[in-house]
Order: sequence, then structure tokens, then C-alpha cells
Amino acid sequence: MDRPKRTEARTKQLNLSLTMCEWESIRQRAQVLGMRPAHFGRAVLLDQERTPTAVPQPESQFDRLVYGALSRLGNNLNQLLRHLHQTGDPPPPDLEPLLTDIRHIIERRVQR
Repeated sequence: MDRPKRTEARTKQLNLSLTMCEWESIRQRAQVLGMRPAHFGRAVLLDQERTPTAVPQPESQFDRLVYGALSRLGNNLNQLLRHLHQTGDPPPPDLEPLLTDIRHIIERRVQR
């Protein structure tokens, strides 16, 4: 599935001058929420009633490695499915067992 299309292109830019301390504060706050600084700034500027909420971060080094591997795997699966949709080729027979394993890993991580 492709990323949803924006209804309106972002063609205007807002440039701010920040001190190093201000930049670090914004960068760290964005990082805690799992956002890029520009996305964090847009969220704060456009929605002053609600501030962005924190995305749960992995607790251990092992969890970070698992989430990183799952993220890369998801990216590869997305590329494979996009290719299959474009060419009309059938999915490979070993794809379903792989997806079952991935679902099982995610389910076990969520239950913790």
C-alpha cells in the first residue's frame, strides 16, 4: 500500500533562527517523541491545544535491535509488495510463513 497522498502540497517554508541551546532543546524533545525536528515544530505550531505525545521507546538494547530489524524487514516487504502489485506477479509461496513468523514476534513483543 502506498503512502496516502497529501491533499495539498506544502510549498511554503518558515525559516527560524535558533541558538544552539534552543535547537538542542527542540531536537531532544522531537527525539523523545520519535519525530524529526521539523515535524515536531509543525505539530507544535499548528496545534497549540494538543502537544505531541510520546511514542513508546524500546526499553532495552535487545528491544531496540528487534524493532530495528522489524523496521528494515517491513521496508523490504513493502518494496516486494509494491513490485508484485506493479507487475501482477503472484506472491512467492514462502511469503505467508514469513508473515506468520513476523506476526508472532510482534505479538510476543506487544504482550510484554
